[in-house]
Amino acid sequence: MNHDFHARVARKKPFISEVNQKERLKFDRCYLKKPKEFWESVIFVDESKFNAFGSNGRQKVWTRPNTELKLRNLCATVKHGGGSQLVWGSMSSFGTGNLQLIDIKVNKYGYLDIRKGNIRQSAQKMGILANFKLYQDNDTKHSSHICIYGLSIIVLWSLKGQPKVPTIIL
Repeated sequence: MNHDFHARVARKKPFISEVNQKERLKFDRCYLKKPKEFWESVIFVDESKFNAFGSNGRQKVWTRPNTELKLRNLCATVKHGGGSQLVWGSMSSFGTGNLQLIDIKVNKYGYLDIRKGNIRQSAQKMGILANFKLYQDNDTKHSSHICIYGLSIIVLWSLKGQPKVPTIIL
């Protein structure tokens, strides 16, 4: 008897509480009907890590029997991972801003230095220096008191980030 059931690994997804879902919906509705001019003055900033070689995650390939060692089915590796680079960047509807290579572990003070040296230059490069708004995620280093105060000196208007998925500590 075949019921078309197959054993699979359950997919993971971040837990989002009902309260957080409502907060996210409220956030989305708040900005949904903003005019085009509003979004043209927003600069989106974030930091990201790029690997020089390969991926940190598991990679899967489809193989036929007895072909697992063929070159097309292998993922090449290098000793010690090949390294990675953390970068900070910005963009708006007018293009991209500065791209800052980050060679240190970033805490709230390091993040403040990165922003001080790049936000106004990026806004000027994109042609929206006179009246720009900043949008960043809710990373804890972004919302520290020193970063909020430092941001108020650099930027007139900052959009509050979308509610974050709560961290669950077991």
